[in-house]
Amino acid sequence: MAFPFKRILAPVDFDSSSLKGLELAAKIAKQSGATVFVLHIVPVDMDVSGMPDYVNLIKRQESLDREKLTAIAKQHLADVKWKILDRLGEPAHVIDEVAKKLPADLIVMVTHGRRGLARLIEGSIAEKVLRNAPCPVLAVR
Repeated sequence: MAFPFKRILAPVDFDSSSLKGLELAAKIAKQSGATVFVLHIVPVDMDVSGMPDYVNLIKRQESLDREKLTAIAKQHLADVKWKILDRLGEPAHVIDEVAKKLPADLIVMVTHGRRGLARLIEGSIAEKVLRNAPCPVLAVR
């Protein structure tokens, strides 16, 4: 871990709360001269490599997502260096994997604050990331 942070990973899922996390990542990056790596994950729970229709659908979705991410990054990260990353897979696993490969100095992500049955069924991505992250995690509610 390096301080000041130089590589900040910011997972984004296009909802307003994840954009708040992105804005916080931008503030930290601006203070330390860091690069923000904006990560969007297309959640896929199975191997679709042998299913051409699904592969084409996912590739079209990734292209649309990249356009959205670029617009979001230009708007929220105007004063800092940034790079867009997009991946397929189970979100918590992908976030940890990307953080290790960069290697990230900090992960800034939101927690949706699910409780009760919703948390039991869906689990908490932020909690899973916190358990396995190779660097500090700033979880924003």
